[in-house]
Amino acid sequence: MSSAVNWKVLYELIAQCSQVHTPKGLAATIVEDIEPVCPYDRALVYFFNGNGRVCDQYLKRVSDHYSVQYLSYYVYADNGQYSCYKEYREGDGHPIVKVFSWDQQISNEFIPDFIRPNGLKHSAAFVLYDLNGNYRAFISLDRTREQPFRKSELEQLRLLVPVLNHIHKNFFYEEFQQEEIYSKTWQEGQLTKRETEIANLLCQGVSPANISRTLYIAPKTTYHHISNIYKKLHVSSKQELLVRLLRS
Repeated sequence: MSSAVNWKVLYELIAQCSQVHTPKGLAATIVEDIEPVCPYDRALVYFFNGNGRVCDQYLKRVSDHYSVQYLSYYVYADNGQYSCYKEYREGDGHPIVKVFSWDQQISNEFIPDFIRPNGLKHSAAFVLYDLNGNYRAFISLDRTREQPFRKSELEQLRLLVPVLNHIHKNFFYEEFQQEEIYSKTWQEGQLTKRETEIANLLCQGVSPANISRTLYIAPKTTYHHISNIYKKLHVSSKQELLVRLLRS
């Protein structure tokens, strides 16, 4: 472990993050207080719902115009190579912190038409997940200065991000508490373990397509399980499923 790690600064940031009460509050605290760990010139956060759609943002020294431009078009440029959302889950083996030195990146469109006009030189990005291992927040720390991120700064980020992920997951615990409330209904319907998993995700608003991705099963299999759930619980839609729960 490098002696360059500033443990005091890391502990202070973790303590600040532990005091917030919402995912957006956590992201804002990270962005506002992380500069002693890893200095940056601007930062952005995109939040995702259970279906992988951007549902909110937090920007620091970044214009709304820049964000709208990226989300409306450039997120799809170069076949989504530089998209803020990737269809992978926690533990898939991707880097804890992804570093981009933009002058060294090759791109048909995104780099020359968006990154260079906006003056970006370097970015260090990481992701926060929910309890299901789903992608819920993307945080990018960007530099317009020529100086790349130092090895010690990136080492501190790699130590910090797993702890931040642990804090972040706690905000989604209420969804799992809801599963306990649902459990009586699932037992009455004699749902299998897999059907129970799918029913819980449906009630959290996750679409069948994203359920397939979350559980690593084929869409056809997901719909087969949903059909069985509806038959066993004598409902014909997700709305009727929720009504059944409210009345139990």
